[in-house]
This record gives sequence, C-alpha cells and structure tokens, in this order.
Amino acid sequence: MTVPTIRNDAPRRRAIAGGATTVGMVIGGFFFDAAALPNVPGASTLDRVGDIKITGVGTLLMFLVLIAWITVIWRHRLPAIALAAGALLSAIGVSYVLVLVGAFAFARRYPHHVRRLGLLVGGLIALYVLREVTTPWGGALPWYFTTRTHAQFEGSWIIASIGCAVMSFGVTVGLVLLWRTREEAQQSVARAEREHHRADALTEQMVRQAERERIARDMHDALAHRLSVVSLHAGALEAAAAVGAEVDGVAQTGQIARTVREQTHAALQDMRGLIGDLRSGASAGSTSPASMRAIGALLMELRAGGADVRAYIVIEGAERASTLLDNAVFRVVQEALTNAIKHAPGAPVEVFLQVDPSDGARIRVSNPVHANVESGVPGGTNGILGIRERVAALGGRAWLGAYEGSFIVDVSLPWLERG
Repeated sequence: MTVPTIRNDAPRRRAIAGGATTVGMVIGGFFFDAAALPNVPGASTLDRVGDIKITGVGTLLMFLVLIAWITVIWRHRLPAIALAAGALLSAIGVSYVLVLVGAFAFARRYPHHVRRLGLLVGGLIALYVLREVTTPWGGALPWYFTTRTHAQFEGSWIIASIGCAVMSFGVTVGLVLLWRTREEAQQSVARAEREHHRADALTEQMVRQAERERIARDMHDALAHRLSVVSLHAGALEAAAAVGAEVDGVAQTGQIARTVREQTHAALQDMRGLIGDLRSGASAGSTSPASMRAIGALLMELRAGGADVRAYIVIEGAERASTLLDNAVFRVVQEALTNAIKHAPGAPVEVFLQVDPSDGARIRVSNPVHANVESGVPGGTNGILGIRERVAALGGRAWLGAYEGSFIVDVSLPWLERG
C-alpha cells in the first residue's frame, strides 16, 4: 500500500511572494525616482510646449537610480547597502524613498540600533526637505501639478513638502514598531511553548519518580515483612532443632518449615507483582492484596511464628474506604510490625487500630525498646521513611520514636471515601 506524501507548499509560496515583492519594489522604486529626476538641477529641461526632456546627466542618474534600487534584492541580508544607496540618492536630490526602505530593513536586521538609525534617517530627510524649500533643488511634485517651475517656493507647497516628509517618516516608524511588536509576540509564544513543553517533561518525570517511589515503598514493605516472618520462623526452627524435639517437636518443626515455605512463596509472588508493575506501569493497588481486611491474617502469621502480638482492632465501613486509604492502613500496620520484629525480637507488640468513616483511621503500634538486642535481620530507616511518606501523601499525621522505654508508631489518617 502506497502512503501518499503530503507536500508542504508554504515555504515555496512564501519564497514566491517574497520574490514578487522584491521585483515590484525595484520596478516601482525605479519609475518613481525616474519621475523625480526634475528634482535635480541639470537632469532635465523643459521645451517650449512644457514637456520634460532628460539630459545626459539625467540619463546617468537614471542608471544610478536603477543600480541603487537593485540593492533592494539584498535588503534582508545586507540592509546597510540599500540604506547607503538610498542615502546617496537623497544626497543627490532624487528622493528619500529608498532611504526609508533601507531603514526599515536595517531596523529588522539590527533592532538594537533603531534609535541611532532613526536619528540618522530623520536627519537625512530633514536636510532633503530644507534644501528642497530653500534652493532650486526639488520642485518635481509642484511642477507636475502646476507646470510652474518655481511653485515649490510657495507656502502651500512648502507645507506639503514638510507634511509628506513627516508622514513618510512616521509611517516607516509605525511599520518598524508594528514589526517589533509582532516579533516580540512570536518570541513570547515560542517561549511559552518551550516552558509548556518543559513543564510537561517535568510533570512526566515527577509522575515517574512518584511511581518509582510507590513501587519501592511497596517492595520494601511487602518483602521486608515476608522476610522478617521467614527469619522469625527460621529462628524457631533453629531452636526446635537444638532441643532435639521428638514426636510433637517433629510436628512443630514441620509446621514451621511449612510456614517458611509459604512465606518464601508469598515473597516471590509479591516480587512478581511489583516487577509486573514496573513493566506495565500499573497503578497503585495492582500488587499483592494490601487491604485493612487482611490485617487479621497478618497477625495470625506472626503469632504462628511465635510473636507475642496483642491487638485491639475495630474496623467499620472498610468497603467504603478508598483504595489509597485501604492500602495505607495495611502498609503502615505491616511496616510497624516488621519494625518491631526486627528490632525487638521476642518482645510483646501492642497493636491498636480503629477505622471509622466519621473519624478516619487511628493506628498505634508499640513495643519495648531493648538495648543491645540483635535480631539477625538487617534493616535501615527506609520503613520509617515509607510510613511518613504514605501518611503525608494522604494528609495525615505521624509520630514515630521512643517514649518511656517503648518505641511507638502513632498514625492518624483522614477518611477517604471510595469514588
């Protein structure tokens, strides 16, 4: 199947329009200045019937005018050439039209020199008008309207000459200001688009970073808990083997080994779920079932491993809680219990959990602080940091630290209704 190509003719059309404009300016400017040759004394004469005849000087001036207006072709790249050619025609006395054309092109090319350029062009035009109203130079326009050779010195034509000069200069200044305004507007739009793209990129980066942090927290909370339970049961298995238990001991040892296998398998399942999140970009809650309704099973696992967990749990309206709140309650309790098992093995752990749609969630987990006790389970401060981040993300409050011989995790979360 052949895919049709889409031609972009806009650059070609712009090039054609620009070329046509240049040709029109050269031709129109040449004929205008050729008609203004009577402004220069000696360039033309009047015969008996009042017709103008071009002299030899006038013929040379016509070639000079043509060459001067040809410089308009390079007005965009080399505007100083057109400006200099216009200044030459103005000094000779032909006209100052090419000066204005060159000045406009120069202002577009070098916008930082507009003020000095304005003074230069204004001075050239002022000198041209002053010479026109005080000397035989000039007078072509009055002659075309009155056929009188000295009409340029009349008051009405002096005013007309000054008015034309002021109006021409004002129009050129207006065009320059209009062009600068459009350029600044385009630059502002381009700047806004760049900032918009940058903001989009930063937003996307922040979203990715937040997702990575969420997966890292889930990975830490889930795997740290599973491995802590495995370590707890492995310690119990080691103790059972050391005393050489017989029938009942063998059954107990088998149960411990079975629990270790189940927890290891669950840890692998958690790992697969988290890796699946990384690959597919799934949203929060797509990994292992982290729900406050699974806290009972969590406590049973710990008690089966010999942990002394004393719990008071009251949950109302769990089905109405949002996924974020449901997940956060479970993860906070899970990480607090994991922290207690790692840093205070064998010590009793007290869990208080109350969830209610009117008051939100209140979690309090405490355990005695035992000095110089090693659990054999490596750990850092990522769990505590993860609890703080989860609570802050939901607008809750968290206090974690040692107080009167106990390490306390005290968390309050606002109620979030399921959408």
